[in-house]
Amino acid sequence: MSQQPWARSDEDPLTLDVTLHNLFAPPENASVPCRFTFDPADPFSVRLDLMTPSAPRISWVIGRDLLTQGTEGLSGEADVKVWPSRRHDDTPFLYLRLERTYASAAFMTELVPIRAWLERTYDLVPRGGESRLVDWDALACCLLPPR
Repeated sequence: MSQQPWARSDEDPLTLDVTLHNLFAPPENASVPCRFTFDPADPFSVRLDLMTPSAPRISWVIGRDLLTQGTEGLSGEADVKVWPSRRHDDTPFLYLRLERTYASAAFMTELVPIRAWLERTYDLVPRGGESRLVDWDALACCLLPPR
């Protein structure tokens, strides 16, 4: 993830590689490698890179707090929804539903590694400390038209 011109951070991104299981795909195409990335330079979000064999990498950026809330209960609306569940063998899973105007996908993966990884992101940037990493003057300059 490229560093934003308004963000300040000396930390490297924190990644987690998992396999998502596409709930709508045939079994032979159901496994999708995915990398979760948290960059302290962009402390409010998490990036998901889905590495599909038949298409270019697909990236989604979602709120870190939305993902965290989704490990405890239903979180999100519109194009991203996240929620926990248990299968018949009592293994905790995390479900992700990603939608676009003409397409949607639903995935599941084990919850425990995601939850542990999220805890590490909060060790790097504690909840409520995100805004201290943003250079608000530089952000305003990026958003305002040039003079």
